[in-house]
Amino acid sequence: MARTTTPAKPYTELTSRAAVERLMSPGGGTGVIDFWAPWCAPCRALAPHFEAVAAQHTGDEPAVRFYKVNTEAQPELAAAFNIRSIPTMVLVHDGEVLDVVVGALDARRLSAKVDWLLSRARGEGFWARLVGRKPAAGAPAGAEVEKSRPA
Repeated sequence: MARTTTPAKPYTELTSRAAVERLMSPGGGTGVIDFWAPWCAPCRALAPHFEAVAAQHTGDEPAVRFYKVNTEAQPELAAAFNIRSIPTMVLVHDGEVLDVVVGALDARRLSAKVDWLLSRARGEGFWARLVGRKPAAGAPAGAEVEKSRPA
């Protein structure tokens, strides 16, 4: 009889305060945390989009990691982030909360949020993110390449 294996999920379940403290410490990296509950219909609707976007962003540089917190099983982790409504996604980079999204997103909107988070993680400033410019090699974080103007 052939044995089937289920593929690994592209996200990690956060189940301990220590894991959250590592993520939220300086140098903790870039992550998207989905706070959800099994009884929540919008959370269940978001789940396949979250998983698809997490799989799509596997291998990104800088790395972005995806996490899920079951608020029923881990209420203390939800309380640490002051979660009042679910689904809620928290976008973090090196211990800093950069954005909070309350409510379900489709895959396109979630992917756009992750792209924004990655651009922030790369140190791109607002203008670079707006017009798609990349920082010059060796430029300080937030510096954008400027077009030269004719004299």
